[in-house]
Formats: sequence, C-alpha cells, structure tokens
Amino acid sequence: MTRKPRIAIIGAGIAGIYAARTLHHNGFDDIIIFEASNRIGGRIWSMKHGDDYVELGAQWIHGQDDNILYEYASSRDLISDPEHDYGIEGNGYYCNENGETIECPLAKKLINYLDETKNRMNNDAIENDRNVFDYFVHQFNQFVRSSLNGDHDVILDERTIEILKQTFRWFIIYEVIDNSCENLQTLSTLSYTEWEDCKGVADLIHFQRNYSSIFEELEKDFPIEKYLWLQTQVKKIELINNDSGTQQVKLHYVFRDENKEMLFDHIIITSSIGFLKENLKTDFFSFHFPEEKRQIIQAIGFGTINKVFLEFDIPFWNDQVKGFQIVWTNVHDDHSFPDIRNNDHVNFCEMEKNFPEWVYCIQGFDLVRNQPKMLMAWIGSYGAKQMEQYSNEEIGKILTKVLQQIVPKQCRTISIDYPTNIFCSRWYSDPFIRGSYSNRTIMYEKINNNDDGYNIDILVKPIYDENGNKKPLILFAGEATDRKHYSTTHGAMRSGEREAFRLISFYNHHHHDER
Repeated sequence: MTRKPRIAIIGAGIAGIYAARTLHHNGFDDIIIFEASNRIGGRIWSMKHGDDYVELGAQWIHGQDDNILYEYASSRDLISDPEHDYGIEGNGYYCNENGETIECPLAKKLINYLDETKNRMNNDAIENDRNVFDYFVHQFNQFVRSSLNGDHDVILDERTIEILKQTFRWFIIYEVIDNSCENLQTLSTLSYTEWEDCKGVADLIHFQRNYSSIFEELEKDFPIEKYLWLQTQVKKIELINNDSGTQQVKLHYVFRDENKEMLFDHIIITSSIGFLKENLKTDFFSFHFPEEKRQIIQAIGFGTINKVFLEFDIPFWNDQVKGFQIVWTNVHDDHSFPDIRNNDHVNFCEMEKNFPEWVYCIQGFDLVRNQPKMLMAWIGSYGAKQMEQYSNEEIGKILTKVLQQIVPKQCRTISIDYPTNIFCSRWYSDPFIRGSYSNRTIMYEKINNNDDGYNIDILVKPIYDENGNKKPLILFAGEATDRKHYSTTHGAMRSGEREAFRLISFYNHHHHDER
C-alpha cells in the first residue's frame, strides 16, 4: 500500500485553514497546521467586546461576483444583507484642526473626481513611468484646469486652491491606508490595474456577527482541531535527500520551549510577505533559496495600517454625525501636494508642538457598526508603526486631545472626555506578520518589466524535488500570491485552495502514471 503523503501547512490564517479543508475533503488526512501564535485567523481577528465585536484585522468582504469567500459565507447564512447593511469609507464631516467643517463645494467634488480616476488608471500611466502619487497630482491639476474653464461654475481663488490641496492630502492618506503602503511615491499603478474588483450589489460587505465566524463555520466543515498545532513556531526549513532517491522537507520547530524536527513530503507556506521579507535574512530557508523568488519577495510592498478604537461612557456626538475626517491645514510631508511639501522641506518640528508625528497619518474617525459608543481611527504610513510604540493609555490621551481640537462645536452634545476603553491593533509588532497586507511597488513593476519578467507567478511556482520527479516540495500561498485579488481575504482563501489542488492534481497524475 502506498503511504499517504505527510503535508505541513505553515500558518493558520484563512489561506492555511482553507488549504487544509480542501486537502481533507479530497482524502488527505496526514496534515499538520503549524501556527506560531495562540489563535487561528492570522489577519482576521474579531475581538469580543460587550454584546458584539470589534474587528482588529480584516473589516469587509470585498464584492460578490466570483468571490470565493462571499460564496462560502453566503451559502452558510453568515452575510448581512448587502443591499441594506454595507460599509462606507471616508464618511461624515470633513474637519480641520481648528474645529471647522470644510464647506468648500469643490473639495467633495475633488475627492469624487480623484476616486473616479482610479477606475481610469490604465497603461498610459504605466508607460509614462508615473508612480501613483504623481498620477494623482496630474489628475489634481486636470481638475483645477477644468474648474478654471468653468466646468464646475466656481471661482477658484487662492483660499479655495489652498483648501483643495489640503483635501488632496486627505485623499492621499486615504489611498495610502487603502493600499497598505508607506507612501504613494513608491507605489506602482499596477496596484490598481492588476487588481480586479468583484462586482455586485455592494463593494464592502459585512458579516452578520463578526469576521471570525467564517472559522466557526469551517470548524463545522472539517476537523480543524485534529490538524492544528497552536503556539508552535517553525524556525527552519531544510531539504533532505532520503534513501528512496527523492527529497523531503525537514521542519525545525519549537513547541513549549522544546526544539523538535519532523519530515514532510510537502509544505505549504502561507506566511505573510512581511514575515518572509524579514526571514530572508535568517536561516529560515536553510537551503539554496531561488534568487528570483528572493527578488520578488523583496520587491512586493507590504505596509502597515492600524486601527484605534475609542469607547466613551456616553457618546459626545449628535445623531447626525457619521464620522469625522481630518483635513489638516498645517501638515507638510510626503503626502502633501508637491509645492506645499517642498516649501517646508518635510519639517515636523512645528507640528510636534501639538501632536506626535503619527497623529498626522490618521485619516479620520469612523462610527463602529454595532458599537454605538465607539469611534475608530484608521492610521497608515509611517504613523502606523510609530503609534505601536505608545501604550493604549498614551494613545487614548493623545486622541482625546485630537478630537477636542477637530470636532466642530455643532456636532457635540456633551464635552469630549477621556474614553473608557481603548483597543489598538499592532500589526507591525507581530513578529509572525510584520504588517498588514501587500501591494505592488515601483520596484516590483521594474523587475516585472525587465528581460526576465519576474512577477508574482515566479513566487507562486513551487520548489520541486531536485531529482526530476516533478514533486512539488514547497508551495506558496497567502493573499500576496494571488495575482488579481491580493490584499484581500478572498485572495488569501483562493490561494490556499489553489495550492491544495496543486498537490491533489500531482497525486492524481502520479497514481495514474503508476497504473
């Protein structure tokens, strides 16, 4: 009787769990899922609070059509009605640090215009070798020119232009957070042109209860606990020649402070690109790791975004409030319109008299679904990492002052006091993730366009047995490995299924050849 293959999966996020589920349903049961942390879910993390949850990680399902996550969750009645309960970004009052609402009619039109141009981003932008920031600067100038020509029936005086440039920075921060990058100067337009929407009734779809309910349903679907090893960190991967003339993979791992090792026929690595980047410098890959894969891992972008949840004893905002978006007037940094940025030489000294640097990377404060006393701040760029160095108490004090400064008086029903609860994600500090999700950088675009044509398909290609038997030893999954749906949960889910079927296909052909 042929021995069943032993398969290791590194990481118990949605990619790893769905890979295990797919293998299990196709007759493979010698599987171990190695998870270094004390929970499953990876970048899905629903934290119970009161009668509901807060989502420290993934927030929404992105679209419906051809979306494996939506199809799975919808078939099990996990989804809220997307026609009536859906996510909205950048909602509410646009305010500056003087507690004034931005009343300029053109400001909202500018945001809508720039948002629409994302859908028109095409090969022209790529051929002109523009990064995303330069693309939006060009579109801003187009908007101003069309306004001067009377398209918007508004006179553009110096003050209006100034407000538009400040609004431009808010939009750039919004896009930085949306793309999980440091800044848009390093982001390739491939991040928009390669990425594909899943169409449908809504773009941002809620789970009825919480995002982690997907794992509760998967646990009913196959015995996760049977295969799962929590708090078990893989430290090193080796390739070993065995007596039968084939290769196996030896994993060195730590469980309860004890060093152990085990042989496998195959491993599926679902670790984040952030983790892989960091471990290219270690002996995690203790064999000759292909140079082209190394280059792709180094070139793919992987930034950090974080959320800060502030819960108040009594909400200070009135019933008309849907959120507060911050349009800073005194900020001159890499996200500012070029002439503003260049005039100030990216000097934060004056700003730091009011708040730490990271505060200026906050997009705004949103209301939190099913948490009526809570606001959530989105934070990205350099600020997301810097914020992680502060305690929750320090963050709460700072953001209370920010709210006291930016929230217009007409939006308040009571004074703004210190929150009763503060919850923060810290994705960069997690040594097994080191960020939030992937993007496509200018560096990635350049190696994609060179003679070798290095791209994500190079990373996805398995590392095969060197003995020429076409046996895939090491396979790669995770959101960053999905060409069309990277940065999403459904992209991660697709990737786990993809690599599971790669192994299933190998054994189907292998057994057919034996017959």
